[in-house]
Parts: sequence; C-alpha cells; structure tokens
Amino acid sequence: MHAQLRPGRGELAHLDRVSVDRSFHGILRSLDAIGAAGAALALIRERLPEQERETAVFDAAVRFLEALDEDAPAEEALLSLQVRVLTMLGFAPTLDRCVGCGKVPSPGKAASFDAPRGGIVCRACGGGRLVLSARALRRWMMLQSTTELPKEPWPELERQQIHDALDQLDAYHATVSVRERTAAASGRWESRTS
Repeated sequence: MHAQLRPGRGELAHLDRVSVDRSFHGILRSLDAIGAAGAALALIRERLPEQERETAVFDAAVRFLEALDEDAPAEEALLSLQVRVLTMLGFAPTLDRCVGCGKVPSPGKAASFDAPRGGIVCRACGGGRLVLSARALRRWMMLQSTTELPKEPWPELERQQIHDALDQLDAYHATVSVRERTAAASGRWESRTS
C-alpha cells in the first residue's frame, strides 16, 4: 500500500491518496486468522514509536499476513511474529544462559523463565516464574534467529509455554497489554490469557 500524507495540525496528518498493492483476502476465511491479524497489528502499534519507520518490522508484518493468507496456523504465526518483533526492537529475552550468573543450561533440559529479569534464570539465582521445556526453549531461540513462519501447528505444551512467557513479557513491559487492546477482535485471544 502506498499512502500520500501531508502535515496537518498537531499530530494529525491529512491523507491525500492511497493505493493498495496487495490484499490478503485469504485471511477472511478464518476467524482465527482475522483475530491473529488484528492482534499482530495491535502488537506493532503498541511496540513501535509513533512516526518512526521500522522497515524490518513492516517486512515481518507483511510476511506474517502472507503466511496467514496461505493458511499458516494462526496462533503459531502470531507467537512467531511477537518473538521476531521483540528481537528486532532489541527486547529479546536472554535464552542461552542464566541472566544472573551466565550459566549455560544443560542441553535438552527445561529452564526457568522470568520476564522482569529478562530471560532464563538458574535455580542457584532463584529460578523464574515459568518453566520452558527444552523444546519450547529451542523453538523460541530458533524463532529469534529466523524470518520463517510456521507452516504446521506446534505441540500444545510448546505453544502454551511460549504464549505464557510472551504474556509475562507483555505484562511486565507494556502499560496496556496487547491482549487487552485486541480482546474485541477475537474472543479466543482474550480467553487464552485468563
């Protein structure tokens, strides 16, 4: 989409012209996809400073919408986008070592996660509020380093653990949660947090 704006009064701008380059009509086939798209746009609006270009985040959002348009699993795609946006904006949690002492977790072992401390925390440093299984931890680390979006659903436990950790990060770092802003878009997103 191309939009031509001209300055207005205060923070408002006048929209002179808009042209749509590509639409994502496939998203309209699924309420889950519609809800995920709304939640993703709210996430981006919440995380990005106003009036600043973030080309990488825009490109990630377009890839996300393309994936939903092609029937990617909605919740997994949204969680992946959340991880990518945090990473691109420099808010990715530390997952490869304890944020307290730097100890590297044993391969194939679960790790405690604590959003206020910014990542995983070993037992000696007090542990964290949530536990990420080894598979959820590995998946999250992979998501931080790739632009690919999932084509298949994840195991329920992995999806739930990543969801819970992202909610914890959102609650700790945001004044108004993305989930609260998008509750009206889809009852499913609201009910998952309670």
